[in-house]
Amino acid sequence: MTRREDDVVITEKTESLDDIHAAIGQVAALMLQAGRPLELAALSAQLKQHAAQSADARLKKEYEGAARFVAEKM
Repeated sequence: MTRREDDVVITEKTESLDDIHAAIGQVAALMLQAGRPLELAALSAQLKQHAAQSADARLKKEYEGAARFVAEKM
């Protein structure tokens, strides 16, 4: 799916990847602040936990997408 914004075509996939990258970055930063190592399995687990705890449907979807993205890299 695409849309136009200021004469630029933006794809929903690109927006989705931006959201996924933002969710991964947020959780990775929290893990580093807590002194935890960044490992794919732990990152995926944290993303799944954030998704399960989120009451916001949009955030839940972003965290779930990010968890799947990370899981595909393992």
